[in-house]
Amino acid sequence: MCDFSHKIISRRALSRNSARPGRTTGPGVVAESFDAAGRAARALVVGWDAADWKVINPLLDRGQLPALARFLEDGVMADLTTLEPVLSPMLWNSIATGKRADAHGVLGFTEVNPASGAVRPVTSTSRTAKALWNILSQEGLRTNVVGWFGSHPAEPINGVCVSDAYTRALLPGTVYPERLDETLRELRVEPTEIDGDIVRLFVPQAARIDPNRPNLLPVLRKILSECFSTHAAATHIMEHEPWDFMAVYYIGIDHFSHAFMNFHPPKPDWIAEDQFELYRDVVSGGYRLMDLFLARLLELAGPDTSVILLSDHGFHSDHLRPRHIPGIPAGPCEQHRKLGILAMKGDGIRRDERIYGVNLLDIAPTVLAMYGLPAGEDMPGRVLTEAFEFAPDLARIPSWEQVEGESGMHTADAEISDEDADLLTAQFVALGYINDPVADRARAAAECNRERQWNLARVYMSSWRFAEALPLLEAICEEAPERGDFALSLADCQRRLGMLEEAAATAERAVADNAETPGGRFVLGNIAFERGDTSGALEHFSAAERAGSGIPELPVRVGFAYLKLRRWDDARRAFENALEIDPQSPLAHHGLGLAHLRQRHREAAAHSLLTSIGYRHDSPQPHYWLGVCLSQLGRKERAIQAFQTALSFHPPLRAAHRWLAALCADPDEAAYHRGAARDALQQVRERLSRLEDTRQQARHRAIDRADARRARLADRDAVSAPAATAYEGGLVLNIVSGLPRSGTSMMMQMLSAAGVTVMTDAERGPDTDNPEGYFEWEEIRNVGQDPGILRKAEGRTVKVVSMLLPALPANNRYRVIFMDRPVAEVAASQSRMLENRGAAGTDPERVTRALSSHRERILNGLKLSANFEVLIVDYPGLVREPKQWVPRIAEFLGCVPEASRMYGAIRPELYRNRKEV
Repeated sequence: MCDFSHKIISRRALSRNSARPGRTTGPGVVAESFDAAGRAARALVVGWDAADWKVINPLLDRGQLPALARFLEDGVMADLTTLEPVLSPMLWNSIATGKRADAHGVLGFTEVNPASGAVRPVTSTSRTAKALWNILSQEGLRTNVVGWFGSHPAEPINGVCVSDAYTRALLPGTVYPERLDETLRELRVEPTEIDGDIVRLFVPQAARIDPNRPNLLPVLRKILSECFSTHAAATHIMEHEPWDFMAVYYIGIDHFSHAFMNFHPPKPDWIAEDQFELYRDVVSGGYRLMDLFLARLLELAGPDTSVILLSDHGFHSDHLRPRHIPGIPAGPCEQHRKLGILAMKGDGIRRDERIYGVNLLDIAPTVLAMYGLPAGEDMPGRVLTEAFEFAPDLARIPSWEQVEGESGMHTADAEISDEDADLLTAQFVALGYINDPVADRARAAAECNRERQWNLARVYMSSWRFAEALPLLEAICEEAPERGDFALSLADCQRRLGMLEEAAATAERAVADNAETPGGRFVLGNIAFERGDTSGALEHFSAAERAGSGIPELPVRVGFAYLKLRRWDDARRAFENALEIDPQSPLAHHGLGLAHLRQRHREAAAHSLLTSIGYRHDSPQPHYWLGVCLSQLGRKERAIQAFQTALSFHPPLRAAHRWLAALCADPDEAAYHRGAARDALQQVRERLSRLEDTRQQARHRAIDRADARRARLADRDAVSAPAATAYEGGLVLNIVSGLPRSGTSMMMQMLSAAGVTVMTDAERGPDTDNPEGYFEWEEIRNVGQDPGILRKAEGRTVKVVSMLLPALPANNRYRVIFMDRPVAEVAASQSRMLENRGAAGTDPERVTRALSSHRERILNGLKLSANFEVLIVDYPGLVREPKQWVPRIAEFLGCVPEASRMYGAIRPELYRNRKEV
């Protein structure tokens, strides 16, 4: 550790001046005042993106994070529950504003510039709500902000603002005030300045890297240059500029983790041993670097400053690390964990304690309380009173948005150029959070807006506003039917609204159109559970489990199904299994508490319910059941407190009112709760009426969409111009398609044998189901998000499964050989393939119905689309009488060098799973 510290501290980027600063204050009187608890109104907020206690705790145990260890001894620590979706630009703006994304306006990594129509990264002008630094500036406090996510261009606050563009390029507007521009320019550290001595602190065997293997050292240098640049700017400002509030955001841990977490011990089975040995120390080295930075920040802040250290989310570092990243926008966020970190220290903060039930939205109200300022009623979070020795004033004002004054927020005309936006976009593309915007600006803008609507729908879903999410999900599913994640979310939303028939139909279509998935089974199981078909739900959950679902919530749902069946022991085992997968799952602890309660193990039940509350304080149900448990244990006062807490999160909770009416000694209070229980019943009836209205509106929207589709198809039929004229400049591609297991691989083999150039990456080799191979190209799965990949296939024949045909861009022309096989045979072949992989079989009748519906929709769409020319090849007929089909195939494609060789690729003995139909 000494060598590590010495090497890093010696760098000019760590600090430019070792002098210890004196106390500095701004012009406002609040900055010099102390509140009733004796706390100085000066605070430092340090953001470590993606920091996680699961990684930190072993390093603390080994004595490798000494600054953080001292910090925790002097203050409080907590798990911090994040928000959905777990996307950093949305989360850090929620931290700064105390509001969810729908209220602060940042809905993802990118947005569409309304002036030019170009896609650009979100900026500080995207945020529509005041951040902490705006509120404090308005109150006359000196506020400095460095590197906050989405802070470019820098805001003209009462202090210094260095935007998040600083670590990538000094664009116009990166620094405010401009007088610091030249100074901070000199403090930036370029990747080329990260020399071999520093690299070897993270990769000791760097000199032994095989030049023929992937080399991640350039990535490491870039991350380190970002870290040093941010820290250099922050320490300079802390030393040389006055401040009452300071916020510093480090993106380093997130970038270290995305690039190197798969090499972090313990070694995942998919990582090669030599690569693991090379990079195994990088993540822990990144945390140790942050610890050194923290030590310097604390030194510069001085002992009279309250400090908050936090992350927006965690990062999977154990068996929950995903092996594959989904090929969708923001797919790398699958690596994020829903619990981040929080630590606080300072005068008036409790020492060496752990607090529970902290939500990301609690940060802004708590920071305001440190200054004796009220939170807004439009901030859903709470002040973390349990962190203070004396509870601060909890008064609120309606909204800080209504308070006038110079806040330093940008006006509507503060924009960045498209050239600067392109430069900022490059990093998100490099990280895999977004696809590179394609040349077709209109398509890129449409995809960007769709992802923003998707993110907004998830905000609504996570905050139980399902009626608001529903029309958004309906629209994006209509626009992108190939995205199974969209469809399954729509099904889940419909389920939450009681639209069970619609939910089942949506989920079954998603499974049919996107192939059988554990996620689809999970959603179908939830729908069956809501329908009262508990046994059917267990069948779905079991099938998803056998398929190796990777869904941590799955055993939790199994446990609740067993609870409904009154199988208490099975339920307990299911919840314990869930906790083996994720020991910090609040829902699993909640379910385990219910299982214990049903078996009259009340002390164990209370312990599990309290643990659940610790991880998710704002959920009313664990508080309610804790009240039930405590009242059965005879702990009346504690039970009353639990029921009251449940009602604070969900006032219409009728059962809690009824318990309180029975427990309260005061007759007037008991009478109040009896009346509230009656009112709650009326509210339930009103809610059910509103849900019915929502369902009716959804049905009307479905009718309108169907009418619009029919009108579009009619317009297509009316087009009489030759099809070729619509494709000038576009690609002409040969496609082999069909339902999975309908003979597409055999057709690709035939064409390859005949000298046709086929597009394949050979990623999927031969097996018992396809002894001759699959002839697939994995990248085609991403065509919906990146249509430009088709340029790679120009002049070649590509295998595209039927589910992806709607995603093919309309500016090309396609010759499609569609392999047609009896659907019952396809279903049987798919079932056999699943069995060969150790996965669960499916209900043949249901699968056959779903596949038939999908086949009909796809073929109708092909017939009505002007840019598709289709030859439907009867697979059984081709095998049985190839001489009737081979000439037709050769004529259809127009260029088959040696068509006669196609006959040799037809293997009748491989035509299995035949059925009489």
